[in-house]
This record gives sequence, C-alpha cells and structure tokens, in this order.
Amino acid sequence: MQTARVSRWWPLVVGVLVLLTSGAAAQPPEEYTLGPGDVLDIVVLGEPTLTVTLTVRPDGRISYPMLGELVVAGLKPSELSGRITQGLSRYIRQPQVTVSVRDARGRPFVYLVGQVARPGAYEIQRGWTVVQAIASAGGVTPRADLRKSQLLRQNQTVPVDLERVLLRGEAREAPALEAGDVVVVPESPLRRVFVLGFVARPGAYEMGEGARLHEAISLAGGPDRRAALESVGVIRQEVAPRDRVQTFDLLRFLRSADASQNPVLQPGDVVFVPETRTPDWESVLRGLSFIFTIPFIRW
Repeated sequence: MQTARVSRWWPLVVGVLVLLTSGAAAQPPEEYTLGPGDVLDIVVLGEPTLTVTLTVRPDGRISYPMLGELVVAGLKPSELSGRITQGLSRYIRQPQVTVSVRDARGRPFVYLVGQVARPGAYEIQRGWTVVQAIASAGGVTPRADLRKSQLLRQNQTVPVDLERVLLRGEAREAPALEAGDVVVVPESPLRRVFVLGFVARPGAYEMGEGARLHEAISLAGGPDRRAALESVGVIRQEVAPRDRVQTFDLLRFLRSADASQNPVLQPGDVVFVPETRTPDWESVLRGLSFIFTIPFIRW
C-alpha cells in the first residue's frame, strides 16, 4: 500500500513531526501590545547593568536605569526597544536592545526573530521547545543559517544547532523554552542547499556557484542503499506552487551522462531522495512544511 511506503520515508523528519503534534497548529498572533501587569525582559548586549526584568505598573509605566520613567502601555515590544535604543544612544555607542515579554499578564510568550517566515511573538504551551516555536512561525527561510542560531534568555546566550534539531531529528538537542525567550535565526552569507531523505548524512551543505544535483548528494555521503535515484526531488521554496517540486532520474545521468537529469542547484533548494520510484510528493511537502517555508500544496 502506497501510504505504508510513504510512512517509511522519514528517518530524519519523523522525530520533528512527533514533537509537533502537541501544538504546532497554533495560529501566530499579531505583535503583542504591552499593558499593566506584563513582565518584560530588557536585554542590552554587553551591558549587564542595563539588562533587567521589569513589571509594567498599573499606571502603564516602568522605571528603567539611566532613562527614568517610561510610558510603555500601548506600545509593541519592538517600539519600546526602539525608544530605549534611542535614549541609550546618548550614553552608549550603538546599543543593541531586545525587549521581550516574559509573562504577558499570565500568558507566556517567546519571540522569534531573523530568518523565519513570520517573525514575532508567540504564546507557548507547557513543554514546548524551539521546534514547536519555529513551526508556529511558519518554518525557516532558505537563507537561514541553521548552525548558528541562538536562544537569548535574560543575559545568557545559548547556541542552538537547528540543523541537528530540524534536519537530523536530534530532538534531545532542542532546548525547552521559557517565557521571555528570544530565538534568533541569523541569515547565512553562504550558498547552502539541504539534502534530505535516504542519504548517508542528511543536512545543509555549502555549494559553489553552478553546483549540480549529483554533487549535493555526494556531499551528503551518497545515497542510502534503499534510495530510489530514479525519482530524486528538487524542491524550490521561492517559486510558484505548481513548479515547486521537480523530479530527476539521477540513475539516467550516472549511466548515460544525460545532463538534463543533473540540474544546477540554487541556494535554498531542498533535495529529497525518496525510497520509492513513485513518491507521494504531497506527503513529502506536508512533512517538510513544518521545517521550511514550504506551504502545503493540494494537487
């Protein structure tokens, strides 16, 4: 039965899917509006005396070092960050300020910034890790530097290797979230493609300009013995939905040097090596949409 075959395709995605079933369907809220009772984490990088946790008073104000009384009720966290940055600029050269809501009047929030589909504030549930938060934010973009992501917690910076967490399914590497955490997914300056499915070492790989499909699979350690090289998919995230998945017969290239079956890859491409010659690409896209900014497509 085809459905049964499809279920075996996910040696590296299945861990992510299991984690997501507990709450990844949460809808992203608009950026939160501050009000009395909110508990704020204000972080100024490199300035521990200015990194504080404050509660918005009933009058809608906070008392912040060096700046005194500030009216914050009605502001978005990003707006407050801008005002504090402007105020501190009189005393500190190029201050880097992050404002996050640790406890939103009894509702725990975290923030996702950088290369995710929908940056912003997200209400978290008990037991959530960065996996669920990124899924709620629509996944990472093709430009994401997964290996250099970070979790900011008060005055601590915790490195997070999202490649291991999202692409290799190493769930134990996914840090649990706390209210007020900030997850930063930076932009990569490198040309990377993602090689997933039945290969020896799934992951993100740096590719030179003009690199082709067979080179990406070679960088990933080559195909698994169960791989169906007749139906390798190249998923391009930033094209029209109908053109998003293109399949190539890599065996034909290897046997007869048919260059049409060995395309040039673009940064952000996802190469998926299936187990069957007739993969259900709808199911593949559904699974990958929890990781990347690939909308679920109905054919």
